[in-house]
Amino acid sequence: MAGSTLTAKEQEKAAILTAAIEGNITNSHAAKQLHLSVRQVQRAKAALRKNGKTSVIHGLKGKTGNHRIAEAIKDKSLKVIKKQYSDFKPSFATEKLAENHKITISYGTTRLWMIEEGLWKQRKQKKRTYRSWRPRKEYFGELQQFDGSYHLWFENRFVDATGYPLEVCLLATIDDATGKITKAVFAANEGIFAVFTFWKAYIEKHGKPLGIYLDKFSTYKINHKAAVDNAELMTQF
Repeated sequence: MAGSTLTAKEQEKAAILTAAIEGNITNSHAAKQLHLSVRQVQRAKAALRKNGKTSVIHGLKGKTGNHRIAEAIKDKSLKVIKKQYSDFKPSFATEKLAENHKITISYGTTRLWMIEEGLWKQRKQKKRTYRSWRPRKEYFGELQQFDGSYHLWFENRFVDATGYPLEVCLLATIDDATGKITKAVFAANEGIFAVFTFWKAYIEKHGKPLGIYLDKFSTYKINHKAAVDNAELMTQF
């Protein structure tokens, strides 16, 4: 490195750093001229004091550049993949490159290279559907949100004949306007009998709501292809 010849750019850099060391220009002025940060200028000045002008020579001068090394690895990897793993997924091909050929690259790199060479088709991302926000109703009773939730609500305290813990279904309504729970009961299931019993008691206490917000459970909606063609196909509920 001591015998290396400085390029014009390196000579200019050394001159600017020397001027900063001698106090002829400030570190900020040097940083602007060299397109570096002030901290980088301070480190470069320290290196210049210690090692002389050779400190400004680029570390890769006279060596094979990183870009050329990367291209060589890419060419070698793709040759191996085309020959032996052309029908592999990128993740599996990455594993085989490391395991059998001592080529260690990331899955993302393998995937990108395989896409570029037409060895792997980039999957189209599914369009996400965003539900628009719905303002709450203005008055109590306008809309009741109703749902059933199966859970081991009683942990091991509610068991079947064999002693196995049983799930029960919590049926509950929440008033849309106020967010308050208006009724909640435990039932064996979310079947038609349990739901009818729930709503009979609700109406006797609160009166009939203007609307009920339901999910697509089979008690409330017929989940069958025939229902598309038959608008009158309704559940008992």
